[in-house]
Amino acid sequence: MRIENLKAGYHKNVIIQDLSLELGKGEVLSLIGPNGGGKSTLLKSISGQIKPLGGTVFIGKDDIKHIPVKQLSKRMSIVTTERVRTQHMTCRDVVMAGRLPYSDSLGLFSKDDQSSAGRAMELMNIGDLADKSYEALSDGQKQRALIARAICQEPEYLIMDEPTSYLDIRHKLDLMDVVKKLSSEGVSIIMTLHEPQLALRISERVLMVRQDGSAECASPKEVIESGMIKELYGLTDEMYSFISKSFV
Repeated sequence: MRIENLKAGYHKNVIIQDLSLELGKGEVLSLIGPNGGGKSTLLKSISGQIKPLGGTVFIGKDDIKHIPVKQLSKRMSIVTTERVRTQHMTCRDVVMAGRLPYSDSLGLFSKDDQSSAGRAMELMNIGDLADKSYEALSDGQKQRALIARAICQEPEYLIMDEPTSYLDIRHKLDLMDVVKKLSSEGVSIIMTLHEPQLALRISERVLMVRQDGSAECASPKEVIESGMIKELYGLTDEMYSFISKSFV
């Protein structure tokens, strides 16, 4: 994926200015920064959920705007912060929805589709919830099901907005293990995280999104050694001293 001079925002209100970067195969890139800085808006612009105010996102040589929706769905999957509306759907039904781009003209699923959904549920540790009503799941279980749905699309690029939302510490760490596994299999991952300590441990690079509309990409090592986190979040010396131990 290649991003060139991307401007992200709504209507004529530019939130992020002129972002350019390349994402390698299997690379994990995390977006961090204070609330309201534009991380989710930037992620939606990268994934094509909203139209950029300028610039271009390429997948290979193709402008994402010109890739047909069904084809794009086979190359990119997205986990958003929005809750899905379901009626009379089981957990398995929701996960299987990730295979729709591969289904036949009647919307029927193959054995390969079933296998992909089963693997995704196993990765997210929700296999025992497969036949349970989605609406009866806890918020954390629903979040894991939505991530499993994105995984079973078998994408080249996995885009996740706040994937750790609703997850307890155990399942946040489990998700980081899943991210590592997918990355090792060649899936490139872009995600926003509210936990910079997780971002710095899991990512090859982090994109620091500031409230002034600027964004800077750096390695975790550079971020830790430079103390950029202190400036990014506007921390006092005491605050930074307290949390910096978790970055070591």
